[in-house]
Amino acid sequence: MNMVQVDVFWAYGLGASLAVAAGRQLATRKARPFESRYFVWTILFLALVWAPTGMLLLLRHPSWETMQAADTLASMPPWLVLGFGLTNVTQGIVGFWTGLLLMRRGSVYLANLNWIAGYFGMFFILVYGWDGLGYDRFFYDRDQFAGAPAWTAGAGTGGTILGTVAAAWRFLFSGVALTLYIDGLLLIPPLAALMYLWHAEALRDAGHRVTFWGSGPIWLSSYLCGIFVVGLGSALVCAGVVNYLGAALGVGEHIARGLGQVPPATAMHVCSYILGLPLALGLLWFTLLKPGGIAHRLLSPWCVGDQPRAMGTVPSPAAS
Repeated sequence: MNMVQVDVFWAYGLGASLAVAAGRQLATRKARPFESRYFVWTILFLALVWAPTGMLLLLRHPSWETMQAADTLASMPPWLVLGFGLTNVTQGIVGFWTGLLLMRRGSVYLANLNWIAGYFGMFFILVYGWDGLGYDRFFYDRDQFAGAPAWTAGAGTGGTILGTVAAAWRFLFSGVALTLYIDGLLLIPPLAALMYLWHAEALRDAGHRVTFWGSGPIWLSSYLCGIFVVGLGSALVCAGVVNYLGAALGVGEHIARGLGQVPPATAMHVCSYILGLPLALGLLWFTLLKPGGIAHRLLSPWCVGDQPRAMGTVPSPAAS
């Protein structure tokens, strides 16, 4: 059930993001991380803000939230609903702990790649998924009108570029999108506030002068670039490599496969992931992700300590 999988990766990315903002304080102070105020606020954010937004989507749009795998909420097994709410918190904790370990080792850039890895997993599932039709499932809103039919391959976009663009435009005004906007209003302000306050505190402790209007927009732009340029861009590249490798291995066109018009070629489809993902990620490492590369520069405001001076900060008089 795809969107449930997506939220697991998203939760990891959120927890790992907060670790980057708080990790410097926990790395430099002799504090037990699970007894710190940073961890307490992270737990409160995951449990009281993040988890409820996911549950709202599941309650209002169960078919979409499960990527068209479930017809109604009642058709889902209870353990899956409980697991969904639980992992929205636990995976955030895992992301926070992993990010903190990297920050304590001084691997600040890797700690940033850690939260981007969560977004990468989320986007790859949305774009490609387990059957190459993640994007088609994503853009199909079964709640668009009463009695709308269940999703079938191609129902969301028709499998064409123009169809995908038209479906994306319609989706912006759908009931699912309205719920997502509500979730965003609940989620974004506290996340942004925690990350700004903690990162500003860390930089001030290091002797930098930080101002909201001088630093905040730069940090926000850097974070959004991490999500949509590095995370989404990497997912698109990996989806393309897996897709074309699958075609070379004899995997049929995905919509035709989904409709049963061509043989499934399951073994070759699985091989396209096993071979394609490492190949694509290797190419991305040397072209985009390696230290000192494009991604590192885009994330430099969050990588203080990996370069002489980070964007969005003003050196203190003593430092200059």
